Amino acid sequence: MNALPAFFVGLSIIVGLALIVTAATAGVWSVQYFARNRRVRLEQRQPLFSYYRHAAFSH
Repeated sequence: MNALPAFFVGLSIIVGLALIVTAATAGVWSVQYFARNRRVRLEQRQPLFSYYRHAAFSH
């Protein structure tokens, strides 16, 4: 009977680590994306929200 709670604790730790890795990866990708597009946005003299709204809906 003791194996079931230990399994859930182990599974919770693995899922928690996976969530941390996923959040860190998404954060790094987001920062890189905004940094890469910043120069272009400033050259075009567009406000932040207008530039990314156009980028999101122009495809």
